Amino acid sequence: MPSAFVLQWTLEAAAEAGVHAARHHPWVVHPVESGLSFELQPSQLYPVAAQFERPRVTTEPLDDRLEAARAAYRVDALELALGYRSPVRLGQHTRRAMVDDVWAMTLARASGQRPPARGSCCFIYVLPGVHECSGCPRLAGA
Repeated sequence: MPSAFVLQWTLEAAAEAGVHAARHHPWVVHPVESGLSFELQPSQLYPVAAQFERPRVTTEPLDDRLEAARAAYRVDALELALGYRSPVRLGQHTRRAMVDDVWAMTLARASGQRPPARGSCCFIYVLPGVHECSGCPRLAGA
């Protein structure tokens, strides 16, 4: 479970920057090309602040900016997810699905929508007294 959370948090930093830059500014953030970096919370080590230096400025409408931002995010996020070194097995399906799931969850949250159904699992249900979270693929057949 910790490996899935670390990968998800890292992907989320890039997704948050891309979604919010496109929604609130005329920008498309390509994580690597824009120089995306983030600050970690000191004791828990999850991303708390993101910054980027070189967004692509565009006059495209919001839906087109979001699609361009999603495509840019996906290029770098897939490379990161597939190359992520985990001490436990995270299969290719989980890694690829997590890239798309994190973008969809970030966009839903920014739009005030419910979390979408996911193709990847964060494995939080393995903790004592915890159940699957909203959108968990384990609940799809229930």
